[in-house]
Amino acid sequence: RDVAPSRGLGDVYKRQLCLNFLRIVQFSLDLFIKSCYNNTVFEFIGKELCCMIGNIKIIAVCMCKVYDERNYRIIRALNNFAVENDYRLFVYHTCSDLYWKTLSEKGEQSVFDLIDYNITDAVVTFEEGVYAENVMTKIRMDAAKYGKPVISVGVEHDDCISIKFDYAKGFEQVVRHVIEQHGVRDIGFIAGRKDEENSEERIAVFRKLLEEYDIPFRNDVFYYGDYWSVPALKAVDDMIEKNKVPRAIICANDMMAIAAGAEFQRRGYKIPEDIIITGFDGSEEANFCTPMLTTSGCSYDDTAKTIINVISKALAGEKPEKIYTVDYDLSVENSCGCKPSVEQINTGEYIRILRDRMNRYQDEERVLYELAVNIMNCETPKTLATLLKEYNFGDVAVVVNGDFFDERKAPGVISDREPLFSDKMILLRSRAVEDRNIPQPFDRTNIIPDIENIMDYKVPLIFSALAHIGVPLGYACFYFPVQLSEYFKIPLYVNSLNTALGSFRSVTYQKYMTKHIEEMYRHDMLTGLYNRTGFYNALETLPRRNDQLALVVSVDVDGLKYINDNFGHEAGDYAIRAAANAIDSVSIENKVCGRFGGDELALFAIVDTDLADQVKEEIKDKMAELNRHCGKSYVLSVSVGAAVAPVENFWFDDVMHIADKYMYEDKRLKPHNRI
Repeated sequence: RDVAPSRGLGDVYKRQLCLNFLRIVQFSLDLFIKSCYNNTVFEFIGKELCCMIGNIKIIAVCMCKVYDERNYRIIRALNNFAVENDYRLFVYHTCSDLYWKTLSEKGEQSVFDLIDYNITDAVVTFEEGVYAENVMTKIRMDAAKYGKPVISVGVEHDDCISIKFDYAKGFEQVVRHVIEQHGVRDIGFIAGRKDEENSEERIAVFRKLLEEYDIPFRNDVFYYGDYWSVPALKAVDDMIEKNKVPRAIICANDMMAIAAGAEFQRRGYKIPEDIIITGFDGSEEANFCTPMLTTSGCSYDDTAKTIINVISKALAGEKPEKIYTVDYDLSVENSCGCKPSVEQINTGEYIRILRDRMNRYQDEERVLYELAVNIMNCETPKTLATLLKEYNFGDVAVVVNGDFFDERKAPGVISDREPLFSDKMILLRSRAVEDRNIPQPFDRTNIIPDIENIMDYKVPLIFSALAHIGVPLGYACFYFPVQLSEYFKIPLYVNSLNTALGSFRSVTYQKYMTKHIEEMYRHDMLTGLYNRTGFYNALETLPRRNDQLALVVSVDVDGLKYINDNFGHEAGDYAIRAAANAIDSVSIENKVCGRFGGDELALFAIVDTDLADQVKEEIKDKMAELNRHCGKSYVLSVSVGAAVAPVENFWFDDVMHIADKYMYEDKRLKPHNRI
């Protein structure tokens, strides 16, 4: 209780651990007293405890396409009930449905590795539309390891609590309404995807009802529409061309029904006078058709309320049911011939909203493209962060891994043992932090700086991984107002940041590699000195005056063949490196040292006075000192020649020829045999 307050989640978590410890002690004592009286055994003590941030409990929501209207509406409803009950939503989200198993999707799904089960109280998975069963299975298994309740919405599992939608009953209401209320016996059907579970269930319901009412099933007006508009349009064209248009068409979802209805009208058919059209899903678009579409949908409020109630029971130590069911409700409109709705939708206003949304999307896309191009030219982390600030992302925190600015790290490369996200992250952008403090390092346990204040906004925190070539770079945290127009921005922002940050990493690594290759091209690999090409380039860059002298020194290792033949080539390489170190250590600032090949070494310097003798002495002293300490069974020595010439009208090769002459004279004065 005496822990100092802090906005960092790491410190909040530490304080909460203290409080949880006290609660565990108290609960354990109560348990002991109860067990003394009635020998009661509890399955899981921790179920009564919550992690929380402050007094707020955290629900981790895992889903794709939060900007999809159906997903958005469930998140909006869930957030309303969550806030009322002191919960907050941390939504871990992918912009795709993970169907294609591409590199980009691999990078996207890494967002689920961000889930911190130490501060998560419950996990909710929306698995419908997410085509990565292994990913969702891992989430459930990881949550179970930490003893966290898991609620799977839309897909039933044995290892967690499941909330199902009664699709069959809802779809049955639509078909039964067409048959009973409108007396239709000539019915066509546009199903979803072949062999897909929900699609096959709706086909089974359709067949069952036809059999119940003794209506023949027409194979010639049965189609798979794959849940989208293009196959539905082809189905309509086929029916019309074959003159086999039925009295009613039942569609497995609203999108296909809307497309089919529009095509029939374009081809001269009247709805519902000539043909009845129905959908399924209860999408918002169904209200903007002419006529409005008869469909069936679930109550998002009922779904959200069920989720929160189940979580509250689980966290209170109660044992929830394994399966809960949310009903679908029939929404009868004029596409089936019933009385039009009293409430009329302003279609023109809806079109204006969509057009305005598209115009803003195009404007933002253009600006974000310019941002990506400009980021490629950033030279430092500070300029990158400054550039991100110039674009008004709104309520977004941009975070990258701690090694993001390491120029040596190759893009698209990560080892199996390397974590996807580092413990130490770098904040690149956030409204919550002053500009002068960005880029700012912080612990990933804190999620984003100023987390507690941001949670006071009472909006979902939506996390998306930032990745390039399948490798996570960091993540973005969106805490937008809960509006569909804001959520539509998320995939645009994520894709733009992926491109921009990925390009920055690629360009940074390319510059590093270019510099590295240039260094390799200019330097000798064995000694680190310049090679001949690098040497000639470097000597031209030394500052000089016409009244100065050019000093050229030629160095050759003595007895190198003897060393190689008797002690091996590693010993020979050691001798060459020793000679290179000796000339590189000469106490002259403006010098260039190089290896021309074999054991031929050279030094060039601009000097004010003739230092030839001094340099020769330094080199030989260095070799003598090495012999005293290296412990080798052979003697290391070099022959040295030096020459000087006026800088004015200086020509290196001429002076080098003189230095070589002196070097060979020095060599001839030495005995040939060495031990």
